[in-house]
Amino acid sequence: MVFKTRIKRSEFIFNIIVLALFAIVASTQILSAYGAICVVWDLPRGPGFPVPNSTWGNDTVRALSWLYQPSNVVTWIVAFAYGVLMYLYLTKMPWKRFFLISMAVAFAGFITGLLPALASDTSGFTVPFEGIGSPNWGRTIGNAIMMVLLVVMNFVPRLNVATKKFIEERSIAGQYVKQMILISLFFFWLAATSFLGTQFMRDAHVVDGINIWTTVDFQFAGGVITTIIGASIMSTALIYNQIRPSSALITTK
Repeated sequence: MVFKTRIKRSEFIFNIIVLALFAIVASTQILSAYGAICVVWDLPRGPGFPVPNSTWGNDTVRALSWLYQPSNVVTWIVAFAYGVLMYLYLTKMPWKRFFLISMAVAFAGFITGLLPALASDTSGFTVPFEGIGSPNWGRTIGNAIMMVLLVVMNFVPRLNVATKKFIEERSIAGQYVKQMILISLFFFWLAATSFLGTQFMRDAHVVDGINIWTTVDFQFAGGVITTIIGASIMSTALIYNQIRPSSALITTK
């Protein structure tokens, strides 16, 4: 006798919101990584940059490079790790294992956002903290929300059941082609975030009337790379669907 799990519309919507939050937090990660890369690594300023080089990599960042530089590296890693989490979620990884891995990823994003944020808002821990000011708080808050949500999903029975039903429902989360298409959309979202970074980050990067984000070329290169990755995954899914329309389910164990 085979028992088929039925998932309610409300449970389905809840899980789609969870997946969307993965994508949103990933976008805050990648925007934060783009925004900090030149200052943290003290890279040369681009043509037309209105701020003197002395403020491009300020004394606080230089003095705490041991903190800012590893945090920037982890920020990049966590951004793409959220894409891996989406894949694991869709390939029916056992919930307990998924919960622990997701909490580890979210905590890594949280702590590597919190420490630079506090350092920036206290001039290297030399003055009292008087309020949120650093852009690093964006990814810090995003990852904090993700950790809270994961804890709620794990310990609130109704939401835990909704999560497990979504993971176990084959017609929703078990088909290889659907998994690949959704992951490709994740990369397209990161590409859009990269290309539109000049607009998303305008308020935090206008100096003397000039949006200095436009002098940073990394986000364009990142947009091209993530677009290529997304297009490759999408193409693979469509080709696979034509070659093997009744493919076996792929799951993680």
